[in-house]
Amino acid sequence: MKKMLLLFAMTITTIAGAGVARAQTPTADAPTLFRFELAQADGPRGLGVAGYVYNGLPWRITNVRLRVDGVDANGTVTASASGWVVGDVKAGDRGYFYVPVSSPATTYRATVQSFDKVAVEAPRFEAP
Repeated sequence: MKKMLLLFAMTITTIAGAGVARAQTPTADAPTLFRFELAQADGPRGLGVAGYVYNGLPWRITNVRLRVDGVDANGTVTASASGWVVGDVKAGDRGYFYVPVSSPATTYRATVQSFDKVAVEAPRFEAP
């Protein structure tokens, strides 16, 4: 009976531990792990910033939260907005995003605020 109870407790602990996951926050190395291709977009959805984030991590990631800063000619941040990348982003691949912004800026700067790891994958890099 004691062995059954111990086995039951270990099983519950394993199942409960497997279901808990926290969002990953990029570290100081993050600028080299993510690359952005973005531009101001003014269309049917209104003023925004559209583009792609390139995943340099060895994992497929999901729930990628972005921050887009509008920067003036002096390098001062004039506005910020947050948005999401559409779907999962495979290792070595890219994901599309569109973030609505309140006003136009000279340039835009994007950063990854958080993401969730899905699975380890072999990166898919294309020849230049």
